Amino acid sequence: MTDSSAADVVTRTTIDRAVGVLIALRGCSPDDAFAELAAHSFRFDVSLVQSARSIVATARGMDSANGVGGAAMTSAQEDWGPLLSDRRDPFDHVA
Repeated sequence: MTDSSAADVVTRTTIDRAVGVLIALRGCSPDDAFAELAAHSFRFDVSLVQSARSIVATARGMDSANGVGGAAMTSAQEDWGPLLSDRRDPFDHVA
Protein backbone atom coordinates (compact mmCIF):
# COMPACT_ATOMS: atom_id res chain seq x y z
CA MET A 1 0.00 0.00 0.00
CA THR A 2 1.39 3.39 -0.94
CA ASP A 3 1.46 6.33 1.42
CA SER A 4 -1.28 7.97 -0.62
CA SER A 5 -3.61 4.97 -0.49
CA ALA A 6 -2.95 4.54 3.24
CA ALA A 7 -3.88 8.19 3.78
CA ASP A 8 -7.03 7.67 1.71
CA VAL A 9 -8.05 4.75 3.93
CA VAL A 10 -7.49 6.80 7.09
CA THR A 11 -9.46 9.70 5.61
CA ARG A 12 -12.34 7.46 4.59
CA THR A 13 -12.35 5.76 8.00
CA THR A 14 -12.48 9.14 9.75
CA ILE A 15 -15.41 10.24 7.62
CA ASP A 16 -17.19 6.92 8.21
CA ARG A 17 -16.77 7.30 11.97
CA ALA A 18 -18.17 10.81 11.85
CA VAL A 19 -21.14 9.59 9.84
CA GLY A 20 -21.64 6.87 12.46
CA VAL A 21 -21.64 9.43 15.26
CA LEU A 22 -24.26 11.49 13.42
CA ILE A 23 -26.39 8.41 12.77
CA ALA A 24 -26.28 7.63 16.50
CA LEU A 25 -27.10 11.21 17.47
CA ARG A 26 -29.79 11.91 14.92
CA GLY A 27 -31.16 8.46 14.17
CA CYS A 28 -30.82 9.33 10.50
CA SER A 29 -29.67 7.49 7.39
CA PRO A 30 -26.02 7.35 6.35
CA ASP A 31 -26.80 9.63 3.39
CA ASP A 32 -28.44 12.21 5.65
CA ALA A 33 -25.53 12.03 8.09
CA PHE A 34 -23.01 12.55 5.30
CA ALA A 35 -25.06 15.47 3.96
CA GLU A 36 -25.06 17.07 7.41
CA LEU A 37 -21.30 16.60 7.69
CA ALA A 38 -20.78 18.14 4.23
CA ALA A 39 -23.09 21.05 5.08
CA HIS A 40 -21.15 21.67 8.29
CA SER A 41 -17.91 21.70 6.33
CA PHE A 42 -19.31 24.22 3.86
CA ARG A 43 -20.99 26.43 6.47
CA PHE A 44 -17.87 26.77 8.61
CA ASP A 45 -15.38 26.75 5.71
CA VAL A 46 -13.40 23.76 6.97
CA SER A 47 -12.53 20.63 5.03
CA LEU A 48 -14.74 17.57 5.17
CA VAL A 49 -11.95 15.68 6.95
CA GLN A 50 -11.57 18.48 9.53
CA SER A 51 -15.32 18.37 10.15
CA ALA A 52 -15.19 14.59 10.51
CA ARG A 53 -12.21 14.67 12.89
CA SER A 54 -13.82 17.39 14.97
CA ILE A 55 -17.14 15.61 15.54
CA VAL A 56 -15.36 12.37 16.40
CA ALA A 57 -13.05 14.23 18.80
CA THR A 58 -15.98 16.12 20.31
CA ALA A 59 -17.90 12.87 20.76
CA ARG A 60 -14.90 11.40 22.54
CA GLY A 61 -14.71 14.42 24.86
CA MET A 62 -11.48 15.72 23.36
CA ASP A 63 -10.54 19.31 22.68
CA SER A 64 -8.36 21.16 20.17
CA ALA A 65 -5.24 20.20 22.12
CA ASN A 66 -5.71 16.70 20.70
CA GLY A 67 -4.64 17.63 17.17
CA VAL A 68 -7.91 18.88 15.72
CA GLY A 69 -7.89 22.45 14.45
CA GLY A 70 -9.42 25.09 16.69
CA ALA A 71 -11.93 26.40 14.14
CA ALA A 72 -13.13 22.90 13.33
CA MET A 73 -13.49 22.01 17.02
CA THR A 74 -15.31 25.23 17.83
CA SER A 75 -17.76 24.68 14.99
CA ALA A 76 -18.31 21.04 15.96
CA GLN A 77 -19.00 22.01 19.55
CA GLU A 78 -21.37 24.70 18.33
CA ASP A 79 -23.31 22.38 16.01
CA TRP A 80 -23.21 19.08 17.89
CA GLY A 81 -22.11 19.88 21.44
CA PRO A 82 -25.65 20.16 22.83
CA LEU A 83 -26.61 16.82 21.27
CA LEU A 84 -23.49 15.17 22.64
CA SER A 85 -23.94 16.60 26.12
CA ASP A 86 -27.40 15.02 26.25
CA ARG A 87 -25.91 11.57 25.67
CA ARG A 88 -24.95 9.36 28.59
CA ASP A 89 -22.50 7.32 26.49
CA PRO A 90 -19.71 9.71 25.41
CA PHE A 91 -18.85 7.39 22.49
CA ASP A 92 -15.72 6.15 24.24
CA HIS A 93 -15.84 3.14 21.95
CA VAL A 94 -15.28 5.35 18.86
CA ALA A 95 -11.64 4.87 17.97
